Amino acid sequence: MSSLVTTSLGFALVASTALGGPPTQRNYGPGYAGPIPDNDAIGYLSPIVVPDSFPVQSIEIRLLGLQHDYCSDLTIELRHAGVSAPTLLATNIRFGNSADFDGDYTFSDDGDDLWIVTDGLGGLDDIPPGDYRASGENGMIVDLDARYIGEDAAGPWTLRIYDDDFLVSGMFTGWELVLGGAPACLPSDVRSDLDGDGSVGSQDLAELIGNWGPVCP
Repeated sequence: MSSLVTTSLGFALVASTALGGPPTQRNYGPGYAGPIPDNDAIGYLSPIVVPDSFPVQSIEIRLLGLQHDYCSDLTIELRHAGVSAPTLLATNIRFGNSADFDGDYTFSDDGDDLWIVTDGLGGLDDIPPGDYRASGENGMIVDLDARYIGEDAAGPWTLRIYDDDFLVSGMFTGWELVLGGAPACLPSDVRSDLDGDGSVGSQDLAELIGNWGPVCP
């Protein structure tokens, strides 16, 4: 019995170490979406409310089904209650580029430079769907992780897309927020009779200790 407990406690230490390892990512959304108002200074605002509280360590914004000719007409920005000023994801790409958004686009620090990718693209070309760095005024790269690191994830995050020119309209189908820094968690279906032998005993206790940690929502 003591050997079993010793072995189980040893496993518990390993499990505890694993739970203290790299934080997990959690997806939130999708936020609601629809047509992007043409030549409208307010634009389309779509919130996602994060119910979990933890320090943000990384961030991705996934824009789903974005369709809009003349990509430079759009300004895309993110707001969070903990950061006073909005964060630009894209605006006035290449000072009037006429290439088109058509697909799913992710903004993260691991992506390509949107201004480099759109160099040479014209009105008959689509910007390839994929992963891009956030870019602010004049194409300046925005470090998203550095912008939000340490912020409490909880609360409303709002995506705003607005079109500052006329005649060309577009839409998107949704967006997702991916935040790194959430604590590791365990499956939510853990039961008392863990070994399934019809009784709750020392083996169940040993397995419970080995699986110590927060439970996935």
